[in-house]
Amino acid sequence: MLRLFPFICKMWKTSQLLDDVQISIQMRPLTYTRKLSELWVGLSTIEAKWKSFENTLSSDTYILGSVLPGEDLIQQILQLPSDSALYWESQWIAFRASSPQSEHKQLIYLKDRPAFIQFPEDLLEANSQALAYEIKPNTFDLKAFSELGNTCINFQNCYIDPSASITGSILDASQGPIFIGKNVTLQIGTYMQGPAAILADSVTNLGAKIRPFTTIGPGCKVGGEISASIFFPYSNKSHEGFIGNSIIGAFCNLGALTTCSNVRNDLKPVQLYNYATNKPRKTGCKSFGILLGDYVTTGIHTKFNTGTVVGNHCNISGTQFLPKYIPSLTWGEYPDFSPYRKDQAAENASAWILAKKQEIPENLTSNIEQIWKEEANARN
Repeated sequence: MLRLFPFICKMWKTSQLLDDVQISIQMRPLTYTRKLSELWVGLSTIEAKWKSFENTLSSDTYILGSVLPGEDLIQQILQLPSDSALYWESQWIAFRASSPQSEHKQLIYLKDRPAFIQFPEDLLEANSQALAYEIKPNTFDLKAFSELGNTCINFQNCYIDPSASITGSILDASQGPIFIGKNVTLQIGTYMQGPAAILADSVTNLGAKIRPFTTIGPGCKVGGEISASIFFPYSNKSHEGFIGNSIIGAFCNLGALTTCSNVRNDLKPVQLYNYATNKPRKTGCKSFGILLGDYVTTGIHTKFNTGTVVGNHCNISGTQFLPKYIPSLTWGEYPDFSPYRKDQAAENASAWILAKKQEIPENLTSNIEQIWKEEANARN
């Protein structure tokens, strides 16, 4: 049980989850359009996970936005003296100060690494762990569920929202819990293995295979085979094709038979393009498929190699393996890529946003302009 301090004068807010410049760059392209705390892990964003602690922490506490809350870490943050900072090795984790710019009089070092996101592969690792402990099974009408042609293995390990529509599907929660969110539709032939989650308003196509350690974010439409991956909100992979050990940004649309490799043929660790150094970085992971930024669309039969990174606002295709790094605002069929006109990119992004019945961000155009400038050298 958490030991809470009995009296806190002012309320801590999730707006005090702060970005770290270095980590934000390392987490590009995802952080071109969101704060670290807005990254998706398990059943929600990191920010949403900290919401329940707004009445717990003191108002002068600031926390790294990519840190995941945990009982031990909360206790250590609560015990921080004023004007002190909590570190793990050279990385700050939290501090107490009158303002984010204040100097720290005392540095306190953690013995064990807290759960925080530093690189893209950390997001997948955290997701696999979060699914296991965030999903809380509920009671549902198993008889009515079965009468619709469904099969549920280890139903005591499932959460199924009453508003969900499930027909002719198989849920296998024998190896981990399954979460089916509000207004989710599982079409006939969907096969889902836990731990896995499909969040609010998402849809599976006929015969979809959702394998363990997968989170399908809100408002997505998915089909084919997806394994150990995170789909950020409002993205589509409606047709056949394999996506594994991958992170798909928001408002993406993957054409039919878009497929990625997630393991090297020689089983060596995967390298990923690092925006901080502009060169590949050794991840130490043997499995990593693709990292797509927001607003990426792919043509049919698009093939991605192991460890491919694609920036934001790309409209790409290719029947041969695409390059392992594709800058933002890239257009065309490989090998004949060209820069994506900024006005066309904004128009295409707006169309997908409206198709998902969402509001177009006021800063969409200025964000595209910023990304264009940031990656000017990469396009050359």
